[in-house]
Amino acid sequence: MGPRLLVCISSAGASVALWRGRLVQARRYELGEEGEAAFAQLLATVRDLPVVFMVDSVDEDYRFETLPHTLGRDRQELLGRKLKQLYRNTPFVSARLQERERDNRRDDRFLFMAVTDLDIIEPWVSAVIAQGLPIVGLFALPTVTPAAIAALKLRVPDLLVVSRHVSGLRQTFIKDGRFRFSRLTPLRGLPEDNLDLAFATEITNTRLYLNALQAATADSAVDVVLLDQDDSLRGLQARLLQNPGILRPQRVSRAQLRALLKITPEALDATPDALHLQLLGMATPAENLAPAELLEGFRVHRAGRALYAAAGIIATVGVLWFAIDINRVRNLEEETASAAQQTRRYEDLYAELTRSFPASPVSAATLRQTVDAFERLRTQAGTPEALYAVLGDALANHPAVSLRALSWRHGAFTDAAGIASKGLAPGAVGPLHQGGHLQAEIQPFSGDYRSAVNEIRGFADTLRAHPRVQEVKLLKLPLDDSSRQSLTGSTSAQAEAQVGAAFELALMLKDAEGGR
Repeated sequence: MGPRLLVCISSAGASVALWRGRLVQARRYELGEEGEAAFAQLLATVRDLPVVFMVDSVDEDYRFETLPHTLGRDRQELLGRKLKQLYRNTPFVSARLQERERDNRRDDRFLFMAVTDLDIIEPWVSAVIAQGLPIVGLFALPTVTPAAIAALKLRVPDLLVVSRHVSGLRQTFIKDGRFRFSRLTPLRGLPEDNLDLAFATEITNTRLYLNALQAATADSAVDVVLLDQDDSLRGLQARLLQNPGILRPQRVSRAQLRALLKITPEALDATPDALHLQLLGMATPAENLAPAELLEGFRVHRAGRALYAAAGIIATVGVLWFAIDINRVRNLEEETASAAQQTRRYEDLYAELTRSFPASPVSAATLRQTVDAFERLRTQAGTPEALYAVLGDALANHPAVSLRALSWRHGAFTDAAGIASKGLAPGAVGPLHQGGHLQAEIQPFSGDYRSAVNEIRGFADTLRAHPRVQEVKLLKLPLDDSSRQSLTGSTSAQAEAQVGAAFELALMLKDAEGGR
C-alpha cells in the first residue's frame, strides 16, 4: 500500500499516523473543537493523500444471516434489501460472504456488520471531505485483527484476541483465521484499582457467550492472546491462568510486537491505537463500511494515478526509444566516417599505383564505354553454324539443288522476307533472329520446268520441316506455274537448257539460346 493517512476514530478522539511502509508521525487528537481544528491543520499539509478510517466504538453490530445462494446483480440486490432491513439509521454497513452451508440447498452464510455511532465519525470525515482528500474506506477496528494473527503465526482454530485501547478493552474472536465477532468493554464504570479482575471477568463471560453461540464447545479450551503494546496486561494473564480448563492465555509483549510487526517505539508511545493502525497499514480489510458516494473521490484519485502511471510508462518508453535511435544514428555516423576514411585510403593507394602507369590516349570513361560495347557485342553476336547445318541437311536430301550463292544475316527480323532485304527497317526492335538468302539452281536441267519447280518446292518443304526453321519464303522460281501468271519463253529445248532452272529463297531460323 502506498503513502496514506491512517485515522482511528473512537469516543475519546482520533489517533492519526502517516503510513510510508510503517507508521510515522503518529499523534492523538481529543474529541472537541480544539482537537478537530488541529486535525484540519494537519490535513492542509497532506494534499492529495488518501485517507483510511478505522472506527473503535461500542456502538457496533455483527450478525450472521443465511440467505439463498445467488450471484451477480441478484446477490447485490438481495444484500442491499437485507442491509436496509437490519440497519436503517446508518450508512456505514457491510456484508461479506463467509461460507456456504453443506446441506442440500447450499445456502450462503453472510456476516453483516455496521457502526451506528455517527456522532463520533462525522467531525473527522467532514474535515477530510472539506479538504478534498480521497477516502479509501471506513473499517471496524476488529476487522484488522486477522492481520496480526497471520503476522504472529498463531495457527489455532479458536482464538480470542484481547487488546487495550483508550476507549476500553477489545475482545475479538477469530475462528479458523476468520473474523467472527468482537466486543468492546468501556473503561468507565470499572474499578480502577482492580482492572485485571474486571477484565478477566469480561473475558470469562465472553467465553461463556461462545458456548451460547455454539462457536466453541463447553469442554474445550479457547486460546486467549493478549496483545500487550504497553506491557500493562501482565496481571491479566496471571488472572486468566487461574482457569486453565477453559482458557489458555498467552501474552505478546511490547518488545515482541515491535520485533514481529515492525512498529517503532515512538508510534507505540504516541497512541494506544498504534498497534491496530500498523495492522491497517499492512493489510486493508475486505469489510469496507463506507458508502459508495464517500468513495467516489478515491476512485477518481486512483484513475488519475493510473493515468499518471500510464503517462510515465509511455514517457519512459519514448525516452528509451529516443536513446536507441540516438545510439543508432551515432553508430551510422561512425560507420559512415569509417567508410569515408577507407575510401580515401583506397583512393590514395590507387593514385599511388597509377603514377607509374603510362599515359593513356583516352579517358577512363571512353575505355569503360568501349568495354561495355564489347560486352554487348559478345552477348548479341551469332555465327552461321546453325544455318549451315540446316542447309547441309536439306541439300543432302536434294542432290539436284546446286548452291550458287548464300548470304547469312543476324538481326531483329520479323519474317523471312526481311532477311532478303538490303537492311533492317528504321527503328527495328525485338528479339534477334538469324537466317539466310539462298541463290541456287537445278542441275542437271533438261528443260522440264515443271519437274524443276516441283524439286524446288520439295527442297523448300524439307527446310520448313526442320525443327530449327521458323519460316521459308520462295522469292524467285524459274517458272511460275500459277494459273494467274502468263507463260513466256522459247519452245526450243536447247534454249531452255541454256537459260537453266535458277531460283532464290529466304529462310529465318527460330530464336534459340539467345538467337545464336
